[in-house]
Amino acid sequence: MLVNLSNIFTRGETEKQLDLEFDFSNENVSYDAAFEQPVKTRLFLKKGSGETFIELTVQATAQCSCAKCLKLFDKEFSFTQEFIVTPADLTDPDSEIPVNSNNILDVKQLVLQELSLEIPSTMLCKEDCQGLCPKCGRPKEENCGCQLEERVDPRLLILKQLLDNDE
Repeated sequence: MLVNLSNIFTRGETEKQLDLEFDFSNENVSYDAAFEQPVKTRLFLKKGSGETFIELTVQATAQCSCAKCLKLFDKEFSFTQEFIVTPADLTDPDSEIPVNSNNILDVKQLVLQELSLEIPSTMLCKEDCQGLCPKCGRPKEENCGCQLEERVDPRLLILKQLLDNDE
């Protein structure tokens, strides 16, 4: 969806709200998160004196892969981001919002940009996820019964012997 910021308020409006949905199922938003359901977005624009206030609200559900146990789980993302756009921002190539030379805001690109910033670098299915058993590869929560021998680096054996002597 493209929004022309130069003439959005030409009809005497001082505020405008757009409720939009975007399909990111074919987009590579994150390696660990896939957005199969539509991403709901509300764009609120308010004309100020010499600037435009933009409030972007995003609600999305992603299917994620746990970094420790590799289970798939759903994670909700809900956030609001605010921007102030001045005429100088419309010509700035380093502007934080995707506006082209004709003052057209690409809302889908803005949502994609902000959504990718909200995704954590490491996602866990739950905070205390124990991960996978290093012996059989099954989730540790399944109590696989593997007996893990305690490996000690041979260079540290002397320290282990000292600890064993204290007991």
